Amino acid sequence: MSTKDLILSTAKDMISEVGFHKMTTANLARRAEISEGTIYRHFESKEDILQHILDTFDQKYLALAEQCRTRMDKGTLTMEDLLGNHFTFLNANAADIKIVLGTYSILEITHRSMGRFIERMRGLFEEFLSRGIAQGTVRDVPLADTGMIIANMFFGLMRIKLYWPEIEDFSKEAVAFCQRSLIIAPADKPTGNKAEDRP
Repeated sequence: MSTKDLILSTAKDMISEVGFHKMTTANLARRAEISEGTIYRHFESKEDILQHILDTFDQKYLALAEQCRTRMDKGTLTMEDLLGNHFTFLNANAADIKIVLGTYSILEITHRSMGRFIERMRGLFEEFLSRGIAQGTVRDVPLADTGMIIANMFFGLMRIKLYWPEIEDFSKEAVAFCQRSLIIAPADKPTGNKAEDRP
């Protein structure tokens, strides 16, 4: 691990544990077992460190969204896959998400990052719904409203998983709820004119 990556990794852990304002470059240096001057050779300030963490988080979600869109193009992405991939992303990036959730209301840079995260989620969900409606696999629902509802449902479950881990995990139930509400089961799909229905 490079020195820069060590600083970012240590800072991420510290911010998620004690909060951004309680982390100083001095205690960051002690925890990373480097000099404070070394930190300033790589970053202008602790705000600059935070910006790098947020930029990396943004890139990780963009990569997830791109993977989902590639599977949409191939017609292999299900609602279960889409939401399951997001819960996997949450588990893999818990420290990053804790940083965003813990500071978005008090720091402008994390407020912007949270806004981008939710908007990208909403856009991805909306695109999945739009394609499904066109293909006859998803119910004809208002795209923008439904995309935002799913994004906010995920956002709420995300907070519960991170801050109240003792509460039962409702991830599978959330996926099942979305499937029941939005996905057209094969038995429910129109089958066209049947012989017995013809005059």
